[in-house]
Amino acid sequence: MEKAVKNKKITLLPNNETRGAKLACLNFCVSGLMSRCSAGTVWEEQKKCKFANKSTVSNRCMYYIEAIDGHCDCVEAQWEMKMEMKENSQ
Repeated sequence: MEKAVKNKKITLLPNNETRGAKLACLNFCVSGLMSRCSAGTVWEEQKKCKFANKSTVSNRCMYYIEAIDGHCDCVEAQWEMKMEMKENSQ
């Protein structure tokens, strides 16, 4: 079952252990001075991120910049992580 939410990719899958649902897409952006992608270096790993978009020129996410140590260039992913960090610090 998929649920569409503006700017988000959410897939609910059955979880036999809890008889509930679990999130299949996560934000893999790691906040810092230069935000990094923690999903990995190839599309098969990166596509699990809810902000992932397939690059037209390579087998990776279009936001993944390998030359800058795996920088995540997705503004929405960076913003979401900063808001989560802010909420958790309060």
